[in-house]
Amino acid sequence: MSDGSGIRERLEQAAEGLTYTSESDRPFEAFALPGGGAGWPYGVEEFARRIGAPAGAPMEERSLYQLFGPHIENTDPYDTQTQALRPRYEALRALLASGLRDVRVFRIGKIEVDCYAVGEDGAGNLAGLHTVAVET
Repeated sequence: MSDGSGIRERLEQAAEGLTYTSESDRPFEAFALPGGGAGWPYGVEEFARRIGAPAGAPMEERSLYQLFGPHIENTDPYDTQTQALRPRYEALRALLASGLRDVRVFRIGKIEVDCYAVGEDGAGNLAGLHTVAVET
């Protein structure tokens, strides 16, 4: 994918070593859907169709603040390790918000929930991050 702005590389760098905390900590990985920006923004159902998610999978849309809240706003102020990472999560959220157009967060699945934070990259593609939340 050629996004013209290097957003994929910047996201990979910003997310390196960071995990999404749920019942299992999973890494953030760069996500791209070439040509996926056509008709953007669209809802979770259309996104799920375009990525080939299983029919009938539970799905919902959330905000970027809800996705990163557990790592930024809802952290334990006495946990020094978590507080040391907080600025990196803040920078990652800010990069998504400023580097992509109309960022949306989609959650698809049950128990192992695929979480996508995506937006249009300026070249007609969708780009962003993917992670998995484990919720039993």
